[in-house]
Amino acid sequence: MRNIKSCHYIMRIKMQQPTTTATATATTRQTTTATIRRVSNNSSNYNNKMFHMLVLALLLLQLMSGQIDPVDGLKVTATLITNHNYPVEEHTVHTPDDYILTIYRIPTSPKRQQLNETQQKPVVFLQHGILCASDDWIINGPETSLAYMFADAGYDVWLGNARGNTYSRQHKHIHPDTSDFWKFSWHEIGVYDLAAMLDYALDVSNSTSLHFVAHSQGTTTYFVLMSSLPWYNDKVRSVHLLAPIAYMRNHSFILSKLGGIFLGSPSFLSWVLGNMELLPITSIQKIMCEHVCSVGSMLKFLCSGLLDFIGGWGTRHLNHTLLTDVCETHPAGASTTQIIHYLQLYTSGDFRQYDHGKEKNEIIYRQAEPPSYNVQNINSCVNMYYSDNDYMSAVEDVEYLATLLPCADLYRVPYKDWNHYDFLWSVNVKEVINNRIIDKMHSYDIEHDTGMSF
Repeated sequence: MRNIKSCHYIMRIKMQQPTTTATATATTRQTTTATIRRVSNNSSNYNNKMFHMLVLALLLLQLMSGQIDPVDGLKVTATLITNHNYPVEEHTVHTPDDYILTIYRIPTSPKRQQLNETQQKPVVFLQHGILCASDDWIINGPETSLAYMFADAGYDVWLGNARGNTYSRQHKHIHPDTSDFWKFSWHEIGVYDLAAMLDYALDVSNSTSLHFVAHSQGTTTYFVLMSSLPWYNDKVRSVHLLAPIAYMRNHSFILSKLGGIFLGSPSFLSWVLGNMELLPITSIQKIMCEHVCSVGSMLKFLCSGLLDFIGGWGTRHLNHTLLTDVCETHPAGASTTQIIHYLQLYTSGDFRQYDHGKEKNEIIYRQAEPPSYNVQNINSCVNMYYSDNDYMSAVEDVEYLATLLPCADLYRVPYKDWNHYDFLWSVNVKEVINNRIIDKMHSYDIEHDTGMSF
């Protein structure tokens, strides 16, 4: 780790493969009802979409040239945290299938040093979305980023990193430059990575339960874990999912519509394009970001345009001063199989496991079609935050999911132009989202009399 201020510390702790064998009985929670309103998806001008498709294609071609080792100087989470005078610990987690993950902990806040806290702090775990990393929760600065706000509010903060991104591109036996390394989807991230990271955070923090916050694919992995291994529900206090993704019947991202045609069902093309590394950080990226995305650049519209194209049209809420930081840390890498799995959801209209084709499905699942995730196994009450202008998480799909969950509390952002990335990097995300989450978490801890400090 480079450029770490000497007045703070980084603790590197390695963990052996977790061997959790917890069992628990499912608890019944009161089902909440929500008024479901359906709205039509916002549509953008066709020419604008085509223009941004061209911009996306050109920039992706640049990014995919000149690839470098993602470990070399690109792990910025610890540097950013210490530069803002917060302590940070770096931890290593081994999954049951031998992937090696790097996660981070912010154990306290400099704003609480005079409080002489002795009681155990409540734990909160944050999980990023696809092609993203732990940087998502801190690059908006100490006054607005959710990770810092949690630390200031008295929480023991943990930041996860899924296999295949900048921080977790390691395996005990398999080299990341081989296709075998990339044989995973977000299903494996849910049942292996997320389970291992939660167990590790609870063990180190000496806690039995935690609060959970996720964005985009991070929400998908939560649904996967809690549906597949329902005893993990008892390890969660409160759940806060930003731009949740499970069902994708009304998904409006244009590349999903196109990709679904070719990759939404098992085919030779999906077999060829699966199990490959997708969009790691490249050597040209930092230089390009500094010149294209910086404040005052005549080309800055290309950077904001990419976020518009992917997440939802309109950047009125986006903190444009973050564009260089976002560009330098994103995309953070993933497996092409993660994308293909999402395209399968869009095509099938169901929330289900990866479709390998009929013959292989019979071998893996003992049935011709992949099994659906039983979201009714999720008995922890789920708070879902969603918006009208999100190309990735459609209003109709979120509200349909809410009808299937035993307990769901919906918050629909009142701004019609709030998009997928505004949940992380909006100039007013603190007032619209973050304060609401912290208030709910505090209320939960007070109501359940956890006896923990704030």
